[in-house]
Amino acid sequence: MDEPRFDPLDYVSVFNRRKWWFIIPMTLALIVGGLLVWKLPRTYQATTTIAVSAARLAPNIVGAVAMERSERMQAVSQQLLSRTVLERTARLEHLDQNGSIESAINRIRGGVSVTPSDSITPSNGDPGGAAQKSLAPEQKAQLDTYQVSYVDGSPDDAQRIVNRLAQVFVEENSRSREVRAQDTSQFIETQLQASGVRLADVESKLRTMKESFMGRLPEQTNANLAMVSAMQRQLESNATTARAEQDRLSMIERQLDAMQQNADSALIDSKGTPGEAAATRVQTLRRELGDAQLTYTDKHPEIVRLKDELATAEKAAAAERTRPAADRVAILNANPEFRQLQKDREVTKMRIAELQHQQAAITGQIAQYQTRVEGAPRVEQQMVALQRQYDLERSTYQDLSGKKQTALLDEELQRKQGGEQFAVLVPAGLPAEPFKPKPLRVMLLAIAAGLVLGGALAFGREYLDRSVHDARGLRDEFELPVLAEIPRIEAVMG
Repeated sequence: MDEPRFDPLDYVSVFNRRKWWFIIPMTLALIVGGLLVWKLPRTYQATTTIAVSAARLAPNIVGAVAMERSERMQAVSQQLLSRTVLERTARLEHLDQNGSIESAINRIRGGVSVTPSDSITPSNGDPGGAAQKSLAPEQKAQLDTYQVSYVDGSPDDAQRIVNRLAQVFVEENSRSREVRAQDTSQFIETQLQASGVRLADVESKLRTMKESFMGRLPEQTNANLAMVSAMQRQLESNATTARAEQDRLSMIERQLDAMQQNADSALIDSKGTPGEAAATRVQTLRRELGDAQLTYTDKHPEIVRLKDELATAEKAAAAERTRPAADRVAILNANPEFRQLQKDREVTKMRIAELQHQQAAITGQIAQYQTRVEGAPRVEQQMVALQRQYDLERSTYQDLSGKKQTALLDEELQRKQGGEQFAVLVPAGLPAEPFKPKPLRVMLLAIAAGLVLGGALAFGREYLDRSVHDARGLRDEFELPVLAEIPRIEAVMG
């Protein structure tokens, strides 16, 4: 058995049978659309374009950071819809005369919208784009534009309020920038003064501690070690000099002893004693006696004579040694060389004493500097917390000082309006047609709704109808062959 075949003309048959199910909803939709166009309140939208121009001074002068477009868009929306701007706009436009100021603010806030503008578009009152044509290409490139729109029931009110809102926003933005710069400068000045007081206090404590540990400070360790090394070298040099002076003193003492012995001989000669001096005479006789004893016996007359002369010479030498020292001193003092040696001996003794005193002093100083070096780690441990606090506070003070200079520059920049400034680029014109409702859009929506509703009703009614309307439907329903089909006989009018 053949499968039922789909024929596009079936839709035509369905429409013919259910046309009123389609026409009536369509007609109702058109009537409702017309009533909406006629009865809905008309609102008008006026749009003005504001722009922020590039700063006249280089941003790096005050350390300004360029804002991203999305960030600036958010900032513009927040300030434009702030209570300060909206309240001032409402009062300037006398919107609070017929109600409270809160209702006027809510009215403006509900009708305002801000959108970024990719290009400078002409407003309703500037169809030819005269404002855009008057700008040079480089000026357009420097402008960051935003469109501020306001919807109201009256075209005049929409134009007037949006222009007033843009003007108030520009003024408030400039004033808020200047006030913010002043407040920032004052705040940093307060923080800088407080940091200066804290820095002076910590610096005073640190100075007092350094004065109490003077000589034992960690930064003086290298100097102390250098002093120890220098004093050790000086001590070695003094020891060498002292040994040289001691040797010189010994030599002078030997020279003086020799001169004293010579003085004794000179004293004997000055008394007229014949022959050699007593000591020399004793030595000569002892030598002659020894030579004679090698030849003769002790009883030989020569031996006896030499012994008698030797005894007499020894007695004379002993008597000479017992003579007064004044005689020898007188002879020595009369000798200029002896007097010079005595002076040299005294000078050498004084120099040796001075060197010994210096060595003792240097040894004490070395011990003192070594004590300082050994105590430096303990001093550093006591000072580390205060030094860290001082470094931190000094860094904070320097940072605040730099920020203070930046804040003063920014304050002067805002006062002279040398930074980025908002301006009304294209004022809003008078709206020529309603913003809502759009008659064409409403009617198109009504037609679309009528088509959807009518089609749904027509095909729904057809789907629920179980009656047979043609031969194919009969064959499909009962699965029987159709032998013949009688065409529909239309009634003859007349």
